[in-house]
Amino acid sequence: MPHGDAAADAPLPSAVSIELGAFQVETVRSVTGTAIGAAPPGAGRQPDGPGRSGEITIVRGPDKSTAFTDWLTRCLVDRAEVPARKAVTVVHYAADRTPLRRFHLANAVPTSWETLHDEAGSGPAEESVTLEYEELTVST
Repeated sequence: MPHGDAAADAPLPSAVSIELGAFQVETVRSVTGTAIGAAPPGAGRQPDGPGRSGEITIVRGPDKSTAFTDWLTRCLVDRAEVPARKAVTVVHYAADRTPLRRFHLANAVPTSWETLHDEAGSGPAEESVTLEYEELTVST
């Protein structure tokens, strides 16, 4: 198998979910990062990849999970003395909900959490969360 950007060769997901540890906690609108697919806006470098550290940006939709929100709150709002690093998995699904690819982020920690304002004012606000991780592995 030729060595290349596995994320770039993967089909586009129909849905994306986030797992904390072994449990799916939330379906999200999108996840971007150079190692996962599309680079976030303004990203000029692309060192992230399997086996390397990096960061991803998650856009959360209206069905925010309590477990994910509580982790973000502990790390970014309560400013825990030592932020709780977690194993986070981003799962891309096909239209039939079959997992296409799993991106395992070792020792992930949130570094920012922002509300994205809906200019039209219709519907609940989305949130953008940036996670840094120490190592990335990919599986199917």
